[in-house]
Amino acid sequence: MPVLSFKVDHKSASRIRANARAAKTSVSAYLRKAALGESDQIPAKIVRGKHPVSGLPFNAARPSRVVTEDEIRTALADFP
Repeated sequence: MPVLSFKVDHKSASRIRANARAAKTSVSAYLRKAALGESDQIPAKIVRGKHPVSGLPFNAARPSRVVTEDEIRTALADFP
């Protein structure tokens, strides 16, 4: 699956994340809906968990899912 990225200031990033949380969906799903108007998809269920070793947050709704290296790199890209 292709990955798109774009740059925003810290204030905009915080607003986007807050809006996604308020919509109870992921940032990706929130932005897809905003950009493409996808209203027929079921919102992603997010159950926040914390990895016991790394401390990184993850979606515990899919515990059997393996996290890819690209997903780890994307998560770490947000760190200062």
